Amino acid sequence: MTENLPIQNPPLADQVYDIILNSILNGEFTPGSKLPSENELADLYKVSRPTIRTAFSRLGELGYVIKKRGIGTFVSNTPSIVNPLYLSYDVMERISTRGHTPGFKQLSAQIISADKDISDKLDINNGSNVLHIQKMFTADADPIIYFENYIPEWIYQKCLSDTDVMEPGATEPFFQFFAHTCQQEVKFLTSIIHPALLRDCHLPDEFTGYDPSMAVLVVEDIGFSSDNSKLFLSKEHLFKDAGYFHVIRHVASS
Repeated sequence: MTENLPIQNPPLADQVYDIILNSILNGEFTPGSKLPSENELADLYKVSRPTIRTAFSRLGELGYVIKKRGIGTFVSNTPSIVNPLYLSYDVMERISTRGHTPGFKQLSAQIISADKDISDKLDINNGSNVLHIQKMFTADADPIIYFENYIPEWIYQKCLSDTDVMEPGATEPFFQFFAHTCQQEVKFLTSIIHPALLRDCHLPDEFTGYDPSMAVLVVEDIGFSSDNSKLFLSKEHLFKDAGYFHVIRHVASS
């Protein structure tokens, strides 16, 4: 593993996360193997234990590692392709982790006027300009995820022109686009998740090859900043393995 870390952005925890993830993806850490301890990695990368702990936490949330109390942290045997809580951010690498070749295609991008439904959900004026993007991700050239993103103009207007923001991939990786390009970090999402049949969904031609009776998982997300501003509306359709994910639910203290 590389021991030299850059001292500029991104944050150290992100750098450590990237290094460990790459070591998992390239087979240096194999499924089921035990990772070095927090102390060992802190000494190796010349960072604090909390930095290592933050990187481990993110790897665990995304299904790459499993922490066994009193034993250590291990590489997961069966990382899932996607987790809607982090879908837009990590879907490409997660497809790769499952041994598939990931792909991305931006189907369209345009500036539209928000209708009542969109304006109500994003707390903007009816008729306000909104960036509407249609895109899909593939696994081994098979479409598995279809997105529609709606981003209010106020999010990007100070950093990108309408022409630039509509360029293919300009908003990818999605959460990095908000945090680094627009200086509007996404802190949490509210989500509505429900099943549907393909024939009841209005999807682009790229998905016409699937059986109309296929089950599809539909996720509607609203992304929020730390001050509860609504940053985007996202509608996702997940197919095949992409429709399966793990959720950790915490029990409130009594």
